[in-house]
Amino acid sequence: MRGSERSQRGFVLAVTLWLLAGIGVAVGLMMLWARSQVEHARLDSERLQDDIAALETRDTLLYIAATREFTLAGLPVEPLAADALAMRKLDEMGGVRRDPVGGELRLDGTRYRGRGASFFAIQDEAGLLSLRRPTAERLDRFLRMEGVGKDRIPRLRDTLLDYIDGDDLNHLQGAERNDYERERRPPPPNRGLLLPSELGSVMDWDRLPPAQLGRIIEHSSAFYVGAVNLNTTPPELLPLWIPNCPEACELILKRRQERPLRNGYEAEALTLGKLPGDSAIDYRSVAEGILRIDIWGRTGRGQRYHVRLTPLADQRGPWTILAAYPVQRPADDRDAETTQSPLLAGP
Repeated sequence: MRGSERSQRGFVLAVTLWLLAGIGVAVGLMMLWARSQVEHARLDSERLQDDIAALETRDTLLYIAATREFTLAGLPVEPLAADALAMRKLDEMGGVRRDPVGGELRLDGTRYRGRGASFFAIQDEAGLLSLRRPTAERLDRFLRMEGVGKDRIPRLRDTLLDYIDGDDLNHLQGAERNDYERERRPPPPNRGLLLPSELGSVMDWDRLPPAQLGRIIEHSSAFYVGAVNLNTTPPELLPLWIPNCPEACELILKRRQERPLRNGYEAEALTLGKLPGDSAIDYRSVAEGILRIDIWGRTGRGQRYHVRLTPLADQRGPWTILAAYPVQRPADDRDAETTQSPLLAGP
């Protein structure tokens, strides 16, 4: 009997220990689940705050762009007083004065801190290569600058020209409907590109290395056509317009930091070289009003907006968002600058 009692007591102890262990495991799992839920809630809250900050930043930038006059240095963040604005409206020669006022947002893709934890960059599309009506010579120079092999340039140039022209006639090394159908691809639309990323739909362009095609897309505009703004051209794109780079390009960048260029003649005098095309007609110094705005939060992808300012549009808004789509977030935002506007200061 005593042995049986000891056996029963041992069984009860073992069961009790197993129950306690099971309860401990259950409590631990519940604590892990609760911690996971708290972490998910925190991340969801941060994402919501990031989304709100990004939208606030976008709307603030649109407001600033629609209510300020562009200067040679970019987009002023503070409005001018009425008397100062009146003095700048017309100079003695009948033109609008665009001298810098200080504190402008640069329109060359410089990163700035926006609302909350967001940051943004504005690119004047007049500083990019226009794909609206590109010439063969300009496309050749652009592709060479982007590192495309000499033997591939004629094919890429002609397929793009065939893709956007309004007829079914082939350029020498181009491709039209029959060529696309043989490869079971959608035929070329024979109209301008809707977005720079549509380059990936052009025959043979999709065979470029992804990183190289991505750089080409970043340096292109599907919305702007007109004179090039050397004050807002990204540094990587300057060799397309400035001869004798990298030395001449470094001079241009240094000069832009000190004071913006007023016209193409100043660029020629500074670099002692002749710009492609007509220095008076093919180059400008002030933004035209088509902007590419990128906005990012702390994590995840950002959003890109192509915006056309329309201050004189009858019974329409002061701006039109031409396109909006997600973009990859930069590797870090440590180099983002702080603006001088209380409208963009974080809480």
